[in-house]
Amino acid sequence: MNNQTTIAYSKHNFTIIDYLVFAALLAVSSGIGVFFWCKDRKKANNSAYLTGNRNLSVIPVALSLAASFMSTNTILGVPAEVYLLGTQYSVHMISFLIAILLASYIFMPLYYDLNVISVNKYLSLRFQSPEIRIIGSLGFILATLPYMGVVLYGPSLALSSVTPLSVNTSILVVGAICTFYTTMGGIKAVIWSDVIQFFLMLNCLLMVVIVGSFEMGFVEPWRIANQGGRVNFFNFDFNIYRNDNFWVVFLGSVIGWTGVYCSKQTQVQRYCCLESKEKARQALFWNVPGVLVIAILAIWSGIIIYAKYHACDPISLGIVERHDQMMPLYVQDTLSRIPGLSGVFVVGVFSGSLSTLSSGYNALATLTWDDFLRRHFSGTTDQTQARITKGLSALYGLSSIGIAFFIGRLGTVLQASAALVGAISGPLLALFTLGIFIPFGNAKGAIGGFLSGLIISLFMALGAVFNLRPKIRLPVSTDNCSYDISLAFGSPISPDPYIKPWEYKPEGLNQFFHVSYYLISFVGFLISITTGIVISLLTGGSNVKDKRYLSPLVWWLLPKNLEDKKKIPTNGVNGSASASCDKKANFNSEIELLNQGVKDDIKLESDTPKLSQV
Repeated sequence: MNNQTTIAYSKHNFTIIDYLVFAALLAVSSGIGVFFWCKDRKKANNSAYLTGNRNLSVIPVALSLAASFMSTNTILGVPAEVYLLGTQYSVHMISFLIAILLASYIFMPLYYDLNVISVNKYLSLRFQSPEIRIIGSLGFILATLPYMGVVLYGPSLALSSVTPLSVNTSILVVGAICTFYTTMGGIKAVIWSDVIQFFLMLNCLLMVVIVGSFEMGFVEPWRIANQGGRVNFFNFDFNIYRNDNFWVVFLGSVIGWTGVYCSKQTQVQRYCCLESKEKARQALFWNVPGVLVIAILAIWSGIIIYAKYHACDPISLGIVERHDQMMPLYVQDTLSRIPGLSGVFVVGVFSGSLSTLSSGYNALATLTWDDFLRRHFSGTTDQTQARITKGLSALYGLSSIGIAFFIGRLGTVLQASAALVGAISGPLLALFTLGIFIPFGNAKGAIGGFLSGLIISLFMALGAVFNLRPKIRLPVSTDNCSYDISLAFGSPISPDPYIKPWEYKPEGLNQFFHVSYYLISFVGFLISITTGIVISLLTGGSNVKDKRYLSPLVWWLLPKNLEDKKKIPTNGVNGSASASCDKKANFNSEIELLNQGVKDDIKLESDTPKLSQV
């Protein structure tokens, strides 16, 4: 075997077949939007547009749940993280399973019985405060809209270095197509597009694994990775500045996954689109193999890429500038000799973008309508309300395109936008956790806890952006590169000034700013929930109107005398179990509630028939 590694790629390897494959993805996605617009245009209303009248099928929703979160970050970011840090990312799968169990048996039944369309409606009902609903909605919008720009810009930049597709062209074409089919077809178009995009992402990763295994064998990549310290599934050496140890990854990812499936509008809206709680639970469970398969293939791809470049690191050589360009480089270096395979890869990457973007646009439009505009248009027709919601979806799509262009001109926005997601997600999850699990939690505690956690986590996140956290990674080598590789690309070998030795010991404020990014959401959650509990106790607790607002687990564990002390009514849920069976019937009444304001929600919900305890 030749001990030297030669890296050879050309942007001109992108053939007409590759362009046709890419164009087919965009055409099919647009066609799905047009199909559902034609199918539903005569019965246009917000019920069909936002929830599909709760008449969707389990498997498409399950695949949509998997596709909408396993985005471009999974296809480009996970292999790069494995290349740099090893297989510790696999801890995410444990956190993911915990989040699915919590969503299936605690959060989903509660949301479903309350007929929520906007997940933030729960906050106004539980805390009897429309202000908290607005806080939750604004938090989601402020975190999601900039992130949509990142989702557009990130893969466009990564692919521009190894394909002829320019950054601006990718942003404009992909953003416009996604905005079009999401606006035209609503939630049905989003879900069915996600189904196709899921299989395209799966195909993309399978292609890398199969070709890599055929080239190097099944065992050899793992042997090389193990020698390089990349096979480190359970490293229990706790260090808050490293991303390769079990506890740091677990603490951060369990908050991240739980937030996604238990309090994030994009996911909650999907599983609440099914006609019964049992079907919603089935969708969550069927979503599990989809996510796990893609995660395993992404980790495996990272092992193959490391085995390919372990002795000739392209980042050190300056061949690529960003670690998320490793996957595109590998594809162009290894697979581009076969016509069409580069196009298949690009389609897989942008499928990840499209699924995340369409989910985000639809969720943002839903929250804006339900939380802010609904009460102002209660007298308008169903068709008018649907047009307003479609306009919101288009507006958010165009805004994300503008943000993506702006990011390209001001680089710090990219890091700041990504940091904002982590900083807000922890405190947002704490809002819902306080309401569902803490019976004496009140509005003052919820607001105070959220703001305190948000301030600290934002301080950490933005401090790391403007005072760059070093790139700490496992050792790499350029010892076995071919003689003229650096000259071939005109890139002298120079170390990255932000790469620190593995045992990094920060000083001063950097001890706070440079903790692992995994811990930002965890710290935000911990501070928010702790502060919320303390403030609630100091301000007299709460008087919960309805047992449906709390987890049944709380009522089972709560001592009787503590219920009385906290003034929590014990007769909040009456009625027969049959009241919760026919969700389609209940959903019709929910559409009528859409014409009421946030404060009306609180009043009307207390007057609705009580459902039996989950």
